[in-house]
Amino acid sequence: MGLESTIEKLDKYYGRLEQGKARKIEPSHVDKILAKLETKARSLQDELAVTTKKSRKQRLTLKLELVREQQARARWLKDNIGDA
Repeated sequence: MGLESTIEKLDKYYGRLEQGKARKIEPSHVDKILAKLETKARSLQDELAVTTKKSRKQRLTLKLELVREQQARARWLKDNIGDA
């Protein structure tokens, strides 16, 4: 699952939460998304460490920021699905 489809899945979970269907979201599914995002973050950090081209570093940095935002969203979702 690529980064875009991981984010899309997370967006669907948020939609369910807004509709009051949080019961249908399994915490293990959110854990899988978090694991995939963590793997992607590590991959981007590794690539950033060896990249020398400035424009490439900027793109990687933006992607890494996006992944970190999505990780925060997933953690928030996981914390809140039990409350609904």
